[in-house]
Amino acid sequence: MFEEFNIRQKDKYCLLFILIFSVILVGYYINFNNSIGVYCSDVYVYLLNALYYTGINLRSTSTIYLSPVICRLTSIFFYFGFVNKQAIYIVTGAFAIFGNLGLYLLFKRYFNEILSLAGTIIYCSLTLYLTWLANGTLDIPAVSMIIWIVLFSLMAIDDNPKYYQHAILFLVLGIFTRYTILLVVPALILYYVYKKGFRIDRKELKYILRGIAIGLILAAIIMIPVIIMGNGQFDAGSQISSGMIGAQGTQSDPAYTEDTGYYIANLPNFISNSHTVIDGNPTLDNPTPLAWGIIGILILGMCLWIYDNKQKPQKKDIIALVFFILAIVSFTRVSSVITTILVLIGIYFMGRDSKNKNEYFMLAWIFSNIIFYSYFTIKVNRYFLPAFPAIVYFILLSIETINNHVKINKNIIPIILIALFIIQAFAFTYTFEETNKFKAIEEIADYIIVNHPDYENIKIGVYNVRAYNWWLGENLLPIKSSDTGIIDSSNATYYISNKAINLTNYTMIKNIDTIYLYEKSV
Repeated sequence: MFEEFNIRQKDKYCLLFILIFSVILVGYYINFNNSIGVYCSDVYVYLLNALYYTGINLRSTSTIYLSPVICRLTSIFFYFGFVNKQAIYIVTGAFAIFGNLGLYLLFKRYFNEILSLAGTIIYCSLTLYLTWLANGTLDIPAVSMIIWIVLFSLMAIDDNPKYYQHAILFLVLGIFTRYTILLVVPALILYYVYKKGFRIDRKELKYILRGIAIGLILAAIIMIPVIIMGNGQFDAGSQISSGMIGAQGTQSDPAYTEDTGYYIANLPNFISNSHTVIDGNPTLDNPTPLAWGIIGILILGMCLWIYDNKQKPQKKDIIALVFFILAIVSFTRVSSVITTILVLIGIYFMGRDSKNKNEYFMLAWIFSNIIFYSYFTIKVNRYFLPAFPAIVYFILLSIETINNHVKINKNIIPIILIALFIIQAFAFTYTFEETNKFKAIEEIADYIIVNHPDYENIKIGVYNVRAYNWWLGENLLPIKSSDTGIIDSSNATYYISNKAINLTNYTMIKNIDTIYLYEKSV
């Protein structure tokens, strides 16, 4: 396989460097995230799902369908007695390392060793990436799976059809890591049509069918236990369909926004920012000069690239323009599927007779993601991560193009960027505003456990059952902090609130940051 990956001695050094850098980086961020606490409540769902795989069900029946791959791997640590949130940090961190290695191999198909190394370091040192690195969320593991799906798909289409089996295997595992990895499939179909047309020859069909058969067996192995544990429920389908139609979120959600240009407007912050606040969702503010430098390289390089590849307008360009106009008209008015199809048809006509099919494929990769997520009124910055491997591709293409126009050492820009992004990778943690908000959840739970060793046999009221099911077990009463009457009339020994409240039958005995612990006084 090394030969088909076209790995030479220099590549081995680069891969070793990426491996060492990635391991150190992941370890650094596991320690950092452990000190902050779990700041994305979804992580508690995955931890509880992992616990359910060991036989302990704490309100996980309706959520067990979420990321079976990550949760099952995390449960292995639990089986061996390491029942700790760090287990899922380790699992998601390992996926990040795996993805970084794959990204180098993907870039190496298009660029030399130093540019491929620079692209990989840029990608895994983006502030958006670092915000979600090794913290138990699914986005970086999902992107890692996408990278390998794309890599094996390109190898299958361009080099050897046997790699369809690998691509389909990773596609199935990727779907059960995070369902939205399917967004890369339309771009891959476009690439196939570019290269092979609309027909599948017998040799390719053999490997595709074999891959589908293996994939279906693997899917059944994953799904059957999940369906049984979910009492016959498997809500992934409704989750995906909601995304396709752009289901609206509530204005009370901290990530609610009707700004359809959210992801584009925040692109500089996603590259490099100097101020990070965790409040509901991490917010990245104040782009650094490094961010604007990358944007500048991207704009200059792509302008030069367009100039180098200019061609006379053709009839097919009019057809492409019509589809792009229809896509703009349909945007946020119909569904993300319709808009995406219209854009991809336009890209197809633009690139059908072009020698730059790789660039059109990467463009389709970006648009498939940005259109889908822009339909939501709930916009979380991590949703945009799957588009970044393709965005970094264009950054590398820009650097390569600039090098072709400017008489300088071709390694200067990549080496400078490698150094700057490595510094950013470890300095980024200092941009976070200090907060005990998320660690307070753990400390309040620890306080109850220490001061009431029989805590598993009493009722504890909580404002957020997700977090405290993990820390305190199943004897919880979910009651909103605003429902003071219900709290006062409950039989809970303790009530945990995320704000100060006035209660008649309870006395506040502990306060850590924004978390308040009340004990029944009557």
